[in-house]
Amino acid sequence: MAQVGDDIIVLDSVYKIFGPQPRGRAFELASSGMGKDEVQAETGHVVGLHDVSFSVPRGEIFVVMGLSGSGKSTAIRTVNKLHDITAGTVTVEGTDVQTLEGSELQAFRRSQMGMVFQHFALFPHRNVIDNVSYGLKVQGVDKTARSDAAMRALALVGLDAYSQNMPSELSGGMQQRVGLARALASDPEILLMDEAFSALDPLIRRQMQDELLEIQSELQKTILFITHDLNEALRIGDRVCIMKDGAVVQIGTPEEILTEPATGYVAEFVQDVDQGRVIQVHEVMQRPAPVAASATIAEALGAMGDRIGAFVLDAAGAPTHLLCVEDAARAASMGTTDLAAALRTDFERCSPNDRLNEVYAACGRGLSIAVCDESGTLVGNLDPRHIMEEMGRVENLIEGFEREVFL
Repeated sequence: MAQVGDDIIVLDSVYKIFGPQPRGRAFELASSGMGKDEVQAETGHVVGLHDVSFSVPRGEIFVVMGLSGSGKSTAIRTVNKLHDITAGTVTVEGTDVQTLEGSELQAFRRSQMGMVFQHFALFPHRNVIDNVSYGLKVQGVDKTARSDAAMRALALVGLDAYSQNMPSELSGGMQQRVGLARALASDPEILLMDEAFSALDPLIRRQMQDELLEIQSELQKTILFITHDLNEALRIGDRVCIMKDGAVVQIGTPEEILTEPATGYVAEFVQDVDQGRVIQVHEVMQRPAPVAASATIAEALGAMGDRIGAFVLDAAGAPTHLLCVEDAARAASMGTTDLAAALRTDFERCSPNDRLNEVYAACGRGLSIAVCDESGTLVGNLDPRHIMEEMGRVENLIEGFEREVFL
């Protein structure tokens, strides 16, 4: 999760209605709660956004996800005023975007945000470095300074060696990297990315997602990212906003979206997602309950409760040995009370931020896993059954929504 600060982008009760009289009867019906289809049937107007509110803190990747017609692209276009709104407010770093006009609006767009679109929109007659530096040229930046900035941006996306190539000489993934470099060249606080990777093949798309996350770890931009792909949303988003028919259905972290779907609509989306690629260890681990090295086997078993294992710690709180119930029972059956006879050192460790799919193999051994922080201190116990219980809970929750739909 990114370290985020104050809100940079804020949409507050935003409506966008397409049609000749957007503030007339269509708005009255929409604001009274009538749905998108009903408003269109009654008035011939299309509700693009219906009372949409969300905020994006500084340094966050905020993903807006939905199917065609959900309003996701309309939402991002209100942030740079490619769309006027019917009601509500859109503010960016305290500026009411919708009040800007003409040269003031152009200057705001150039200085505050970079934009990356689904289609690369590169100038075919300009080489790579000239494409990347074009926005700076429009701003009046001198050639040396804009070339330096363009090369820095190209280095970030791994294309500095291709600065003199023409776009036609690059693959689709490389062209999209040029588009990203162009957005980064002016060092904007905000990146607006509208289906930026949707036109790419799956493998290249995943590589671009990796590169975006790597760049974000270094630059900590505020990113508003639009996609129709839930897997992409859950993979790159610090938080995800799911939209339907112009309205916000749920906003939450990837883990919250997957494990706590607010509606059957969200549950329908998440049912095919590999939960192990989203849920993190800290979501399912138990608090640590270490045993003292000086305890007897009976005392240690009594302290473990229903756990299948517990750890012995050193003076710094790092796990050194694992006591398993089976090992303890075996040692006790041989007539010893010495805890050392039942301890083992061949246990696995993981981070609380690891995804469950990263610890599947370790869980296959059937032993408790030590969850440790960066300093090596034990912060939790992860048992194989914790993973299975969480998977089962989410599946039951989704099935419950499905039953509601059909009853």
